[in-house]
Amino acid sequence: MLRRSVALTALAAALLVAVPSFGGQVFFSNLVEPGGQYGPDGMGIGHTPSFLPGETGEVISATKFTPPFAFRLSSIEAPLGYVSGFVPNGPNQVDVFLMTDAAGLPGSIIESWHLLDLPGSGLSIPLTTIASSLNPVLIAGQQYWVAGSGGPGTFGTWSLTLFQGVSSGPDASRVIRNGVDSGWVGVPNARTGALVVTGDPVPEPSTLFLELLGLVSFAAIRGRKRGPAAVEG
Repeated sequence: MLRRSVALTALAAALLVAVPSFGGQVFFSNLVEPGGQYGPDGMGIGHTPSFLPGETGEVISATKFTPPFAFRLSSIEAPLGYVSGFVPNGPNQVDVFLMTDAAGLPGSIIESWHLLDLPGSGLSIPLTTIASSLNPVLIAGQQYWVAGSGGPGTFGTWSLTLFQGVSSGPDASRVIRNGVDSGWVGVPNARTGALVVTGDPVPEPSTLFLELLGLVSFAAIRGRKRGPAAVEG
C-alpha cells in the first residue's frame, strides 16, 4: 500500500510539471494570408530622421497581442531591418523587448534581445526569428507587447502590416528626445509592425487538477477491486 501511494505521488508530480510540445504553434500573427503578407513599407525605430542635427534620443515602437490560450513562448518573428542607405548611421543593431501590459500600454520588460547584422532596408525585409531563452508562460486573454528600437545611435526599420486603419504608426510609441521621455502613447486603429509569436501550449491549472483527480480516483477504485489476497486456513 505504501509503495502504491509513493507511485501515485510521483505520477501526480510528473503530471503537474509535464508540458506538451507541438513544435512551435503560432499563437498570434498579424500577417495576411495566404502567404504571410506584410509591408512592403515600414516605420522608423531608433534614432530616426525625426531628430534634428545635434539632438539625441530614440523612438521605440510597440505592437500588442493577446494569446487565445496559455502558452510557453518559443520565438518571435518580425521584419526588422537596418537603414543602410542612411548616412551617417550607427551600428547595425536593434533591441527587441517582450513586455507586460499596464493599463493598455507597454509595462515592464519580460525578456529582451540585442540583435546584430540585420538585413538592409528595402522593398522586402525578411522575417527575423528571435528565439526565447527564458521561455516565459504567457497567460490566455492577457495583453502583451513586443517593442523595438535601434537605440539612440541607429536608424532601424520595422515593416508594417498591410494597410489597415491609419496610414502608419505602431500600437504604441515612446520618444526620448534630449533626455526628455514622452512615456508610452497609444495609437488607436494603427497600421502596426508585422509580428508572429509562436510557442508550446500549456494546460490550464484547472485542467491539470481534473486530470490528476481522475488519475488518483481511477487508481483508488482499482485498488479496492483487487482487495487483500485471500488466505486459506
